[in-house]
Amino acid sequence: METMRALVKERPGKGLVLKQVPAPRPGPHDVLIRVKRVGLCGTDAHIYSWNSWAAGRLKPPVTIGHEFAGVIERVGSDVASSHRPGDVVTAEGHLACGVCIQCRTGNSHICRNVRIIGVDIDGAFADYIAMPAANVWRIDPEISLDVAAIHDPLGNAFHTVMSADVRGRSVLVTGAGPIGLFCIGIARASGASRIFASEIQPARLELARMMGATQAIDPSKDDLDKIIRAQTDGLGVDVVLEMSGHPKAIRDGMRAVRDGGEVCLLGLPEGEVPLDLSRDVIFKGVTVRGIIGRRMFETWYAMRSYLRAGLLDPTPVITHRFVIGDFEKAMDAIHSGAGKVILSLDGEKR
Repeated sequence: METMRALVKERPGKGLVLKQVPAPRPGPHDVLIRVKRVGLCGTDAHIYSWNSWAAGRLKPPVTIGHEFAGVIERVGSDVASSHRPGDVVTAEGHLACGVCIQCRTGNSHICRNVRIIGVDIDGAFADYIAMPAANVWRIDPEISLDVAAIHDPLGNAFHTVMSADVRGRSVLVTGAGPIGLFCIGIARASGASRIFASEIQPARLELARMMGATQAIDPSKDDLDKIIRAQTDGLGVDVVLEMSGHPKAIRDGMRAVRDGGEVCLLGLPEGEVPLDLSRDVIFKGVTVRGIIGRRMFETWYAMRSYLRAGLLDPTPVITHRFVIGDFEKAMDAIHSGAGKVILSLDGEKR
């Protein structure tokens, strides 16, 4: 195995190329994984379309992709016996340095020197990927390859929901894209009392209901704040989980949260977002949290526990499946408002 297929961002500008590239050469602390499923996300779509973020961050050529599942092909000479050929695995795609103050204080998910697969270094949209054994996560036999491949965004959702502690509380999720939909399911499984979902795409509103939203609201047609206050004794929601990055959705969430409530921001705006901080944050005594990635590996263990116990079924969020050669169709599906999109590298769509 000297070469392999990979989905590569060859040069600045729109598009990707599926081509033969040199296969990775794992080191003594690495695990070589034969990739079977990958998940497309907004980051990959931004790289494909070459938006301002991608243009400022990527240095082509680079193999894209950070959501994946596969089978261990071989392990390095210094890898512990906990990883064996044949194991079904995924991996944490943030490679932390281990020595900065964040890493040394239990916050490696915000490592100052982090490298992200598929962004800063070659990623997982390829037949093989070599990963540090410390980042590799073994998948339970009862978990499907599709669900294994979406542990990365599912972990983002767990991190967001668990940052607020939603037990017995009312929750608003703004933006019912895949991670927002996962948040709805996790909040429901975690004991939230009421879950409002705000989304303008009808198909995603229906998915929000399937994942457990008490009420799914199109804010372009209905008065979101009025509906929420009518069902929360005029107070507003206890927790807002902002997943869209859209300026209006962010402002809607700030207005809808009650005095003393919490707002968790994971969605990424394209630019600056004007806010009335005095009215919406300071005088309301609101706690605002920025959320990035997954807590390594606290979030991963929580995710495993929920899946093992059957508390969460993320599969309704997966709406489209393609083989790797149909990546253009997959990108079209994302831009058309799909749920989660899965690509297969072994010729199977399931």
